[in-house]
Amino acid sequence: MRSTVPGPDDTRGIVDPAFMRTIVSLERYPPGEALDGLVDWFWAVAYELPEGMEHVQKVLTHPGSHLSVGTVDRAGRVMKPAGARVYGVHRRLDQRRLVGDGWTVAAKTSGGLGALTDRPAHTLTDAEVPMDDALGVRGVAALVEGAGDEAARVAALRGVLERVVARRPAPLLALAREVTAVAAVAEHDRSVVRVEQLAAHAGVGVRTLQRMFSQALGVSPAWVIRRWRIVEAADRAAGGDDVVWAELAADLGYADQAHLVRDFRSHLGTTPAAYTRSLTTV
Repeated sequence: MRSTVPGPDDTRGIVDPAFMRTIVSLERYPPGEALDGLVDWFWAVAYELPEGMEHVQKVLTHPGSHLSVGTVDRAGRVMKPAGARVYGVHRRLDQRRLVGDGWTVAAKTSGGLGALTDRPAHTLTDAEVPMDDALGVRGVAALVEGAGDEAARVAALRGVLERVVARRPAPLLALAREVTAVAAVAEHDRSVVRVEQLAAHAGVGVRTLQRMFSQALGVSPAWVIRRWRIVEAADRAAGGDDVVWAELAADLGYADQAHLVRDFRSHLGTTPAAYTRSLTTV
């Protein structure tokens, strides 16, 4: 499969993207041929906040994991020199505290975590581990930080992952690429609202698909389907147009608006109406 890097206007999952754009730069980079189907894309952020300013950036993360090098961790702790961490799928609303100046470069993967770390992806769900330990390499953070500018840092991290992948067995890589492709169907095909449909697309039974996702991605196919629907609902709300939630619920395959509201609150911690009111207008 050939990975598609989202354009600059794709802010799906970022809570209040209009405000985020005023203080944080975000760039995305292609995975490269060797990592295609294992890494969706690389992303990089940088920020320089005024003295005394603190910003908590909320993110409804996509169904995937991140291999991250940078100067701030998930809890907002400043790391100088930079640190390198692997973050499994985060099922709750992610919140990152930003102060001062900092940067991060990372690889985002939908189905490659099990292959990249050579362990079942579900063992890292809602967890984080040092990247050196997870990949069986040493000095990743220093290598990436010392590479130079943002593009050079991305290239350095890409090189690390390419060398890791070269050591992994072919069947493990094939499973990762298959799960990545199936997960992409859940993302893009809004007619897929049940696991049975996703399994049929993959040509396997439901239980087999569940095992594949557990090994390679870390969460169930059902959770991936639900998460993408909520990501789309939040993105529609952030689009600036009035949302008719009953109609959107039907578009996303929900039985009614109440079921959408329940899922929305479960993933974002608030109702669709309250979320819409909280957004920044620019």
